[in-house]
Amino acid sequence: MGKFGKVAILILVIVMAFSSIAVAKQKVVLRVVTRTWAKELIAYATKKLQENHPDLDIVVDAKYYEYQDTRTQLAMRLARREPIDVMTVDHIWLGQFKDLMMPIPTSKVPHYEDWIPAFRKLMEKYAPKGYTLGLYGSTDVRMIFWNKEYMRKVGIDKVYIKTWEDVKAYAQIIKANLDKLPKDVDPVGFMAGNTEHTNSRWYDYLWAAGGDILTPDEKKAMFNKEAGIRALEFYGWFLKNGMTKPEDVLSPKNGEVYDQAFLNGKFVISLGNGHWLGDTTARNVGMTHEEFSKKFGAALIPAPASGGERGATVAGGYVWGVSKFSKHPDLAIEFIYYITGPDDWNVEGTGKYGIPTVKSALDTISKLPYADIIKQALEHAKFRPTIPDYPKIAEVIRDAIQKYVMNYKTKSAKEILDEAASEVNDILSNK
Repeated sequence: MGKFGKVAILILVIVMAFSSIAVAKQKVVLRVVTRTWAKELIAYATKKLQENHPDLDIVVDAKYYEYQDTRTQLAMRLARREPIDVMTVDHIWLGQFKDLMMPIPTSKVPHYEDWIPAFRKLMEKYAPKGYTLGLYGSTDVRMIFWNKEYMRKVGIDKVYIKTWEDVKAYAQIIKANLDKLPKDVDPVGFMAGNTEHTNSRWYDYLWAAGGDILTPDEKKAMFNKEAGIRALEFYGWFLKNGMTKPEDVLSPKNGEVYDQAFLNGKFVISLGNGHWLGDTTARNVGMTHEEFSKKFGAALIPAPASGGERGATVAGGYVWGVSKFSKHPDLAIEFIYYITGPDDWNVEGTGKYGIPTVKSALDTISKLPYADIIKQALEHAKFRPTIPDYPKIAEVIRDAIQKYVMNYKTKSAKEILDEAASEVNDILSNK
C-alpha cells in the first residue's frame, strides 16, 4: 500500500471515530418511586417517552413498594435529597410531601382543563396559582347497591333510591318478608370493620347530609356536627329496627370480605360499595359484568329527604408528581402525563385501568356495570383530609363508628362523636 493509501485509511478511521462520537446518544436515567401495581404503567410510559425522544438513551430506574413502604421510602429518600424524578403519592399524603414536590406550570400540561374539576382542585391545593403539584391518575367511587333477585322475592320489581327515607321504606318491606329469603339474610348491611373502608363509606353519608370531616382549614373536627350525628344515626336506625346485627357489620376485616359477603347474599341492600364491586370483586367470585348487572342494582349515594348532596362519594387514587430534586423535570412531567393523560385508557397492555379523571377518556369505562351512574358520581367526588395526621384521625373516627355500633342501645351518636372530635382536636393541636 502506498503512502497516499495509508493516509486515506487514516483519514477514514478518524472520520468514522468522530462520526461515532457525534451520533452517540446522551444517557438519561429517570428515577421513579412507585407502587408495586404500577409495573405495567411504568413500562407503557417508558416506551412512550423513549419513542418521543429517539435522540436520548432513556433508562427508567423504577423502585416498586407496597403501600406504606412507598410512603416511608419517599420520606427517607427525599429527606436525603435523592434525585428522584417521579413519585407516586396517595392523595392523602399530599400534606406530608407538598414541600418536596415540584410545582408544575399548568401551561406545560397538554389539555390541562381536561381533568375533572374536583380532581384539578385537589391537584392545585398546595400549588401556587397557575401550577399543579401533580397529575391525578385513576380513581374510584362509591354507590349504594341492592340484590334484585331478593327484592323480587319480597315483591319489589323496581327500585328507586334517592333519599335515606327510600332506603328505610324498602328495608321495612324486606324485613316484613324475610321468610321468603334464605336464612340469616339481613335487609341492610354497611361496613363497620377495622379498616379504612369503614371510614370512607361512612363519609359518603356525612357529606350527603351536608357535613364534612374537618373544617375547611383542616384545623378542627367537624364530623360531630348535625350532619355527622344524622349520618351515624342513619346507621343506627337499621340496628335499632332489626335490619342488621352488630356482628354482621363489624366482623368483615376489610372491604373485600364485606363486598364478597354482599355478593354471596348476606345483605339485600348494601349502603355503600366501591364501583369495583361489579368489576374485580364480581370477577373474583366468578361473575361476569352481565351476570352482575342482572342480579344487582345500583344508585348514587342517597341524601336525606330534607336536603343534602345526593351522589356524594369519597374518591380514592394517587397523584403522580415530580420531586423538587429531579434532574430531569421536563422529561418527568412528560412521563407522568403519559400515565395520567387521556390516551390509551383501559387498553390491554398499558396498565391504565380503572376510572380516568380526565373527561375525554370517560367513554372507556362504558363496559363497566352502571357506567352512567359512575360518571354521575364523579361530579360529586370528595376527598379525605390531606394532612399528615389523617391516619391518626381516621383511626379515632373508625373507633367511634364501631363504638356506636356496639353501644347503640345505651349511647347516643352525639355523645360518641363529641368524644371522638375532642380527641381529634387534640391531635390537630399537637397535644
